[in-house]
Amino acid sequence: AVVSTQSTGSALARCSVVDYAGEILFDGYVRPIQPVTDYRTRWSGIKPKHLTSATPMVEARKLILRHLKGKYLVGHDLQNDFQALNFKPHPALVKDTSKCIALRHLAGLDVKRKPSLRLLTRLIRGKDIQSASHCSIEDARAAMALFKAAEDNWEDQTNPFLDDSYWAHLT
Repeated sequence: AVVSTQSTGSALARCSVVDYAGEILFDGYVRPIQPVTDYRTRWSGIKPKHLTSATPMVEARKLILRHLKGKYLVGHDLQNDFQALNFKPHPALVKDTSKCIALRHLAGLDVKRKPSLRLLTRLIRGKDIQSASHCSIEDARAAMALFKAAEDNWEDQTNPFLDDSYWAHLT
């Protein structure tokens, strides 16, 4: 989950990492380096009380990257999370449910429309999420469940070699 900060725009305020079975590998609040100007509570679930004893960003980043480096990374609309972490994983390792055409087919949606995690989860899994406010654990588990629903057809629908970001590390 991200918040708005004074000079950096967006900053990580909570990170949840789950494994393939949905078990929590990491979950923690992160204190941004810059002062928070908007907690984005409606979308992030973050309130000021969550950040009072949060792990400082520099320390949290090290802890989080231990779980991410060299692994397949499943999530929804991950570019903001990666930007907040100042992390650029190899595109072939990223399984972003917001970009998966197979999930749009499963949900009966227009393939050109980028669906929300909430909508995909409701249409494919029959579950309502984010009803009160966002919980990053719930979001991580929902994204993993969606990945599993389309896993067998994933590579047919998302070819990383066709994405310019795949080649960005070579320039």
